[in-house]
Amino acid sequence: MIDWREAAARAAAKGAGRCVLLVRHGERPPIAKDDPTFGETLGLTAAGRALALACGRDVAAAGRPADWSFLASRYRRTMLTAATVAEGMGRAGAPVAESDEVSLPGLWIEDMPETHRSYRRYGTAEFTDMFMRGEALGGYLPIPESTRLAMDWIDGADFGSRCAVVVTHDIFLAALMRGLGVFPFESASWVGFLQGCALFERPGGGWDAEYVVPDKTAWRNTFLQ
Repeated sequence: MIDWREAAARAAAKGAGRCVLLVRHGERPPIAKDDPTFGETLGLTAAGRALALACGRDVAAAGRPADWSFLASRYRRTMLTAATVAEGMGRAGAPVAESDEVSLPGLWIEDMPETHRSYRRYGTAEFTDMFMRGEALGGYLPIPESTRLAMDWIDGADFGSRCAVVVTHDIFLAALMRGLGVFPFESASWVGFLQGCALFERPGGGWDAEYVVPDKTAWRNTFLQ
């Protein structure tokens, strides 16, 4: 596990290859249980904005902030998080590209209405744990398949710069990091806000993956937050 500053220092090192920081958005207000859009228009709380600014400052402190581009799911909270990280890096107003791949349904959901039905049928935590254990469930792609799709996309994508901050959603990150063998997520230990997966390209091809968090002393989170 590494923090944002360590990830940025590794990305800024002389001779380093491409780096992609795939992270969960900042804290947002609660999503209504009957909201079919999964909180598409929700923004960030004051705490969410503050943490995104701090993460941006950590990246800038490692040097070479101009090396970074910004992508996000098209949801408001993800776009705001990416823009706020850029602001913390001293790059307020930097463009944030919308990415269908890391949005909802993205690369890991086959049938979004079916996932909502499953959450109602089993309960949020139980259904999440069933999915993360690899049980065959309607709505989600199997984790090995979604992981392959995600890594194929990352490997071939032109992010517009050598390094990229890509802001997405927790279920994408939990599935990806479990699929890559980085961390065995479950509802009792979940991906927190501004946590995610730091990917570093190897010179000979392929990627090294690390669990990246803002604070290594306080990184455990339950699913219901």
